[in-house]
Amino acid sequence: MSFNASAGTTYLPNKDYSNEMLGFLWNQVGPVAKHSVVTTTVEPTPEPTSYAAPGEFHPLVASNYGDQLAEAKLPANFAWGMSSSAYQIEGAVKDEGRGPSIWDLLSHRNANQVIDNSTADVVSQHYYLYKQDFARLKNFGVPHFSPSISWPRVFPFGHGPVNEAGIKHYDDVIAELVKNGITPAVTLFHWDTPLALFNEYGGWTNSKIVDDYVNYAKFVIKRYDEYVPIWFSFNEPQYCNWQYSYYPAGEIYPSYGVGPGLKARFLCGHYTLLAHAKLAKWYHNEFKGRGRITFKNSGNYFEPISNSPADLAATKRTYDFVLGWFGGPWIDGDYPQSMKDTLGDLLPKFTKKEKALIKGSCDFFAIDAYTAYYVGELKEGTETCSSNSSYPGFPECTTQTATAKDGFSIGPAADSGASWLKSTPVGIRKFLSAITKELFPSVPDVMVTEFGYAEPFESEYLNIQDSIWDLRRVDYIQGFLDNILLAITEDKVNVTGAFLWSIFDNFEWSSGIKTRFGLQYLNYDTLERTPKASWFQAINWFKKHGGEFIGDRNQTGH
Repeated sequence: MSFNASAGTTYLPNKDYSNEMLGFLWNQVGPVAKHSVVTTTVEPTPEPTSYAAPGEFHPLVASNYGDQLAEAKLPANFAWGMSSSAYQIEGAVKDEGRGPSIWDLLSHRNANQVIDNSTADVVSQHYYLYKQDFARLKNFGVPHFSPSISWPRVFPFGHGPVNEAGIKHYDDVIAELVKNGITPAVTLFHWDTPLALFNEYGGWTNSKIVDDYVNYAKFVIKRYDEYVPIWFSFNEPQYCNWQYSYYPAGEIYPSYGVGPGLKARFLCGHYTLLAHAKLAKWYHNEFKGRGRITFKNSGNYFEPISNSPADLAATKRTYDFVLGWFGGPWIDGDYPQSMKDTLGDLLPKFTKKEKALIKGSCDFFAIDAYTAYYVGELKEGTETCSSNSSYPGFPECTTQTATAKDGFSIGPAADSGASWLKSTPVGIRKFLSAITKELFPSVPDVMVTEFGYAEPFESEYLNIQDSIWDLRRVDYIQGFLDNILLAITEDKVNVTGAFLWSIFDNFEWSSGIKTRFGLQYLNYDTLERTPKASWFQAINWFKKHGGEFIGDRNQTGH
């Protein structure tokens, strides 16, 4: 008899929820790091009455729209705050019964997955330091925090018995937020699929994932809906393209016949949409939830590089393959025609019943918007590419560039670990109008659920004082918030929230820990968090423009 490890096509259903099986999963990942000091929940110490902040020799950045925005105020009940995700900040990956996620496996076992070879084993140990982190938010009056909950911390095997220690932790997290007057806006899934489900049936390329996800999400919502007015079912389902489709299926976990590539990309997106829609309809129709639910899109503003019909068509096509891909809730519950025409059988089909389920399943539009690009038609023409699946650039078949026609960059570059990111604050104003007036006119309101910037060279400075004067991030935040406000006051877009990424430096997926997005500097050894100039820029902006704060005192620095 002969054997072939890559030829397996059947699934391996698991009903073994033993400690031994959990140990097997962690053995698949390999050894993980632990912090030498912080290994249990730490009670908060009193926050300072003042903080070191930018002084007289270089003040914070002024607005470029002084006259237009001098008296402009945010609308009442505008939700604003800081954000992050469980895998990127919690650390304590193997503690208190947590099961491994796919990212534990990728960061430990997939060569060159993370550019600096770091992992999220420890990061900030927010899992044990959350009380101090919330005390700081309260001290500055920040009214919202948008975290995610770790699926494998609640269900170590993806389904089966609940991990009581894990859910007790989240009980305490939600209670601590409420105690401090901070409103949670919770993401249920931020890319940390339980590894067990990849072993069992291949993860998001299999329809079995829908019910496993929905059962997990229902459990969490039932427990916390009283305290959580905003639910995000998924963070950036577009990750199915630029992350999930590159996972090494068949190399470090079973592929079950679906390896990396386009098939994985569109199966992942398909089952994500169905999982969201099934959860959302349950939330409103059966559970009668108190809050609102949607998913967080990933997208950037696309500016036609010229006004030619070809470049205008290319821009629309680019939006189809980014936002239109997951735009069914706002239109007809289906995919854009351009995707169907280009992909054919590569694009799974929804039944009539599934389209009805998807349509109307989002309560508002959530966009994680960081930057902007110019878009144009391919030199060879769209048809040359779209009719040939092996053609470079298939299936989008358009050009995207951060360089203007005159050769100048669209905006200042971020850190090289985020080479895709340029500072383009005017883009968010244009983008918000495009979403609500052109792409999806049925959207009642929109939240900017992530925006942020990776300061160049921040990890290369030899002292913290140089690292925390993050001038490009300061400029980015001022310009970005100004343009959100202009979209509200000048363009009459119903923007109802904005969340800054991130509360402090974190594990930035394949860019590791050296690419820093935090508004607080994280010392990865001591775990100390230090507010950067950008933190004060953001706080001061919301104070000036009527943002709602908690507490009686709005902390602004000196």
